[in-house]
Amino acid sequence: MAAKDVLDHSVLGSFSTRVAPSGSGQAAENIAYGYDSFPKTLNQWIESSGHRRNLLLHGASRVGVASVKSSTSGRTYWAMVIAGGYENPKRAEAAAKTTTVAKNQTRTAQDCRMRILGLCL
Repeated sequence: MAAKDVLDHSVLGSFSTRVAPSGSGQAAENIAYGYDSFPKTLNQWIESSGHRRNLLLHGASRVGVASVKSSTSGRTYWAMVIAGGYENPKRAEAAAKTTTVAKNQTRTAQDCRMRILGLCL
């Protein structure tokens, strides 16, 4: 997106084609531009019902986030892919252990703007 300076889910091909090699059973993507930090971008996604639905994707076990600044406009482009539905039991077991560790961390409710996969954001 940054290389072409355009906000578009399909700039390098359809989302389903791009995510297929991951082997996920379900996936969603949030994109944005113009925000200079991840917290500001995340807040925009949280405040948008469609983006929030993606953030709360049931059964999600993997999240990837990327940002790149356009050399043309100077805009920062953001992409987040949320995925789950992997069949490999070892991966599911490792994700469950990670979630348990995250839940055991002590944080107050006001410290968390949102919980995703057991992570306090």
